[in-house]
Amino acid sequence: MSDKGAILGIGNVLERDDGIGVKILCYMDACYRFPENVELIDGGTCGATLNTAIIDKNWLIIIDALNAPGEPGEIRVLAGESFIHRPAQTKMSPHQVGFLDLIQLMRFEGTGPEEIELIGIIPKDISHSIEMSTPVLQTIEPVTRQVMELLKKRGIVPERRVPPRTPNYWWMN
Repeated sequence: MSDKGAILGIGNVLERDDGIGVKILCYMDACYRFPENVELIDGGTCGATLNTAIIDKNWLIIIDALNAPGEPGEIRVLAGESFIHRPAQTKMSPHQVGFLDLIQLMRFEGTGPEEIELIGIIPKDISHSIEMSTPVLQTIEPVTRQVMELLKKRGIVPERRVPPRTPNYWWMN
């Protein structure tokens, strides 16, 4: 399939489990070669500034910590429409625009990815540190498999790197 898409890892790597989306993205980049029409984007905490990175994409897979009831390390897969229309999180300032706000605005304008899926991992600890909890770290392989399944449904099968590279967890260097 030739449509353009992206896998987006979101989170603050300095707040323990909140950085799991970025960590999984780095892991996948080390283990797989992706075709040209699939971009891996480290979204970090960029929020609305991700507009230019995703505006030309037809589809988007988001990996992020999920603030929801459940057990730490629990994985949830949500289709776009099930989370896009939820109220955005409380802001510290009326000028602060988050990623969900960006997606909602793009939908309103008729721009951006048509298909969005979120793979959310329930965090255990989001205090200040670069160390992640065991239950959240244990989701790296299962979430990677889930992403590969979502890609396979699109006719995309990334090539496994043999041997895999060492993941570039740049914040831990």
